[in-house]
Amino acid sequence: MANVPISGSASVYTLWKVETAFKTAVIPDSHFGLDTSFSARLNNNVNPRRGFKGSATSGRDIQKFNYGKAEYDLSCDFDLNDPGFLEHLLGDKTSSVYSGADIPKSITIANCLDHATTDRDEIYSGCVFEQATIKGAMNEPITCSLSIKAATMDYDSELTSNAAINANAPFTFTEAIIEMPNASVLNNIIEGFDISITNNFQYLFGASREATAYVPGERVYSIKLTTKQVDDVLINAALGGATISPSNPTESATLEITLTRPNNDTLIFLFTLTPISTYALNQALNDPVGEDIDLIAASLTVTESIA
Repeated sequence: MANVPISGSASVYTLWKVETAFKTAVIPDSHFGLDTSFSARLNNNVNPRRGFKGSATSGRDIQKFNYGKAEYDLSCDFDLNDPGFLEHLLGDKTSSVYSGADIPKSITIANCLDHATTDRDEIYSGCVFEQATIKGAMNEPITCSLSIKAATMDYDSELTSNAAINANAPFTFTEAIIEMPNASVLNNIIEGFDISITNNFQYLFGASREATAYVPGERVYSIKLTTKQVDDVLINAALGGATISPSNPTESATLEITLTRPNNDTLIFLFTLTPISTYALNQALNDPVGEDIDLIAASLTVTESIA
């Protein structure tokens, strides 16, 4: 039977595993979470060249091609039920704490297309997490979107063995608690949040079309909160007082977001030094008044308590 189009829900799966050395592929054996999407984009950096016309060529047409660095950009979305990926987003885990103190290790990703006749097993190695966005919204599980760089890719027709999905339920927004600063719960009705973590990795190529090494750039932690206004806490912090402060807005010492799930497992995101970078008041006829804020954090640690 010839291959026919296949669906993501029935015939594909994506696995990952940490590498012992950059771009040395290992056999992936874990799902990111309840995976919902995966994409891969290759840019060959094709550079068309033109010159003055020749005896049989026009100067207006392409005469030669130069090929630049091969760059792979991947993305993966999933419901957050396994925090293990955080170790390779933030740095090595110490006991139950993930922090940004270390350079995250690279991973290998296997994307598997289980066809009727000829399967395709895509192996991406030297992968690093460029950015992660962790979101919570009313009536939704906590979700994560990863933007990933891959140094190289190989494929064949022998599928990597599938692995069991983590049996735990996703963490939920319903049971999220947000404190600013830590131990001071916000009174506003919080309808959603986004946590964005960016590593700004740079691949080094040398005299190769494939990346041969990577270096981390500046870390960026940002948070967005969507709320319904109750009191003056957010506008006071955004202004730095009852009016615009002559020096700076309030630099809250901490901001804490606690995620839980029905079995009482928790993930605690503790951000330090978190001023409000933008504040927006939203009001409309027949709607509750809203306040949306963007914050920048100096650092982040994540503490897990998993049964």
